[in-house]
Amino acid sequence: MAWAGLVIGGVIWAANTQLGDILSTRDCIATARPSTLISFAGMLIMLASATISWRLDSRPSIGDDRSLPFASRLSALSALVFAFAVALQGAASLVLSGCER
Repeated sequence: MAWAGLVIGGVIWAANTQLGDILSTRDCIATARPSTLISFAGMLIMLASATISWRLDSRPSIGDDRSLPFASRLSALSALVFAFAVALQGAASLVLSGCER
């Protein structure tokens, strides 16, 4: 669970990048833009995984495991970076309609 933010954030960012390329035609045709909805839903999931990773840091460590606080902080901060990238991709899909190609 300490690496949840890093793993989930990376997977969602990669999937969002690919879906942004795939759904550009759909965004051009449709009135509701699926790229925007997918981006902001993925960003919310990433923020939840960052919260899970960050809260795991506050739990008392078992034994002499000092890597847990580092892993959970790294994972939470990485999820925030990925969430920022996906938020920018979502903002771009709000501005660009997909017909610009």
